[in-house]
Amino acid sequence: MTGVAGAATILVGLLGVALLVALVAERIRVPSAVALVAFGAGTAAIYPMALPFHFGDALLFIFLPPLIFEAAWSIDPAALRRTALRIALLAVPGVVLVAGTIGGGIALSGQLPLASAIVLGAIVSATDPVAVIALFRRLHVPVDLLTIVEGESIANDGVAIVLYALALAFATGGAAGSLTAASVHAVVAIVGGVAVGVACAFVVAFVIGSTRSGPLEIAATVVLAFLAYLGADALQCSGVFATAAAGIALRGFAHIAPVTDNADDVDTFWSAIAFIVNAMVFLATGLVLQIVRIAHHPLLVAVAILAAVLSRVVLAGLVIRPATWRITVVFAGMRGGLSLALALALPQSLPLRDEIVDAVFGVVLFTLIVQGVALEPVLRRLGFQSGSGGPSLSS
Repeated sequence: MTGVAGAATILVGLLGVALLVALVAERIRVPSAVALVAFGAGTAAIYPMALPFHFGDALLFIFLPPLIFEAAWSIDPAALRRTALRIALLAVPGVVLVAGTIGGGIALSGQLPLASAIVLGAIVSATDPVAVIALFRRLHVPVDLLTIVEGESIANDGVAIVLYALALAFATGGAAGSLTAASVHAVVAIVGGVAVGVACAFVVAFVIGSTRSGPLEIAATVVLAFLAYLGADALQCSGVFATAAAGIALRGFAHIAPVTDNADDVDTFWSAIAFIVNAMVFLATGLVLQIVRIAHHPLLVAVAILAAVLSRVVLAGLVIRPATWRITVVFAGMRGGLSLALALALPQSLPLRDEIVDAVFGVVLFTLIVQGVALEPVLRRLGFQSGSGGPSLSS
């Protein structure tokens, strides 16, 4: 069997296992993401195995574009307009606040010097609520609350990646002038990414408008997801913001002109793609996690987890009302594949790299497993029930 055939066999095998674990999780009413991470981590602890792809590169350039596009495409435009301010507060100053709080708390505890602690804070500043979105929909969580959680996760991925670059510049001895220039570049990268995404969406909308073929329309959206991401990245702009802007803009164009005659087919396709990609990402996340490493620095891991949870509580308390929504946003603040990818991408020469990676492993494992398992009972206790709209905004 050739190398390519072997890698393909492993990849298909991983997908098959992921789908089987997700099916079992659905039967026993456990979030599939939680089950996949737990299964992958348990498997890796017993029988470590190498993935047929580099986790960080695959996540950033293969898995992330379709996940971001599907989330942006599926967001309710009216709900997005109503919640835009809260999403912006959570995703921009909120990410900076969380990263600073985590980094500062770890530095004050004496577990890491400030520069390394800030890098750790930036890595775990972005949330990954994919594990809870399906649960939200099953329990009929209000659309505005769902939009806040999903919209924040889209935007804070992009902000966290930019913040990660700034933190690395600081940790590797960036001077004040270079940091200032990097900050300006970060703003340009975000704005430029949005501009690239909207421009790509306009072109693809024109192409889609000239056909009535469902398969061609679906193919065009796939091209758009990667065209926006890779195009923005080539221009040193934010691929995450580009793809998110492309998905939102294309849906927005559909309300102005007949962009697609097969929107339901497009929705079904992207729902299936998101399910498959998420299953692969969460299984791979579990396989990459090395549980034994968490025991190397237990106090650092404990402080990092505590700082991550408390910073989320503070942020939700500042931005979200009412109390039931605030608690939901706190429990939805899980960390996942992006945090792992950023941690594993740290330069080998970075001081205290191993300690940072170990702490990230601990935060990801705790937030995905503990918060993931607790979320449904918490939501039901708050009044979110299947077939109901849950607590109202005025509650």
